[in-house]
Amino acid sequence: MRADPETGGFEIWILDLPTGILSRLTPHTCEDPQWSPDSRELVYSSDQKGKLDLYRKEVGGGNEELVFESDEDKWAQQWLKDGSLLFENNSGPVNFYRLPLSGERKPVVLLETEVDKDNPRVSPNERWVAYQSQESGQWEVYIASFPSFGERRQVSNGGGCQPRWRRDGKELFYLGLEGKMRSVEVKGGPSLETNAPRILFQTPLRVDALAAAQYVAARDGERFLFGEPVGEVSKPVTIVLNWTAGVKR
Repeated sequence: MRADPETGGFEIWILDLPTGILSRLTPHTCEDPQWSPDSRELVYSSDQKGKLDLYRKEVGGGNEELVFESDEDKWAQQWLKDGSLLFENNSGPVNFYRLPLSGERKPVVLLETEVDKDNPRVSPNERWVAYQSQESGQWEVYIASFPSFGERRQVSNGGGCQPRWRRDGKELFYLGLEGKMRSVEVKGGPSLETNAPRILFQTPLRVDALAAAQYVAARDGERFLFGEPVGEVSKPVTIVLNWTAGVKR
């Protein structure tokens, strides 16, 4: 995501790592881009029709396709292996849904409660989903069975947000509310087993619990990429000189 210096709105840009070349994918304001499993497409949210609807577009170009629209704002969260999309909407408390990207495209409710929740992330084997919830009075990280959200347990202690899985699904990273990176070991087996969280290091972030991605973990869990603001984007100011000349007396 890159902020337009004139409007302050965010657009999607693609950075080619070998060459360092930046190219713009969307010429309008967008939010929360998510890669397809084959990395050939992105799905994202855009308010071109007044509400945040879901769109998709090939990375190499082509036309933008409207995937799903409704009367509520929607945010893409994860493009799953079967081609469906995990997304959340704002109908009061945020709720989680699964949307087939082919056929009828009718969303299926995954978790609908009166408690604030955010940032769902499905494990690599798609057996579990990590997310954050305020049901205890502050943001904490939970892991639940997917897609039923039946078996469930709190895995953070003292506050947590923005969970991310290691590639093999055996470790879950999350941000403590004070900015420390923590991790939880997730054991395989028929039931969910986790160890106590451990502190990895202090991050440079001022944590925003509702941010979609203040960091990215490498697939091996050995490196982390953090987003750091380079300054606020200011909207242009128009200065009118000799304005009194235009006032009718």
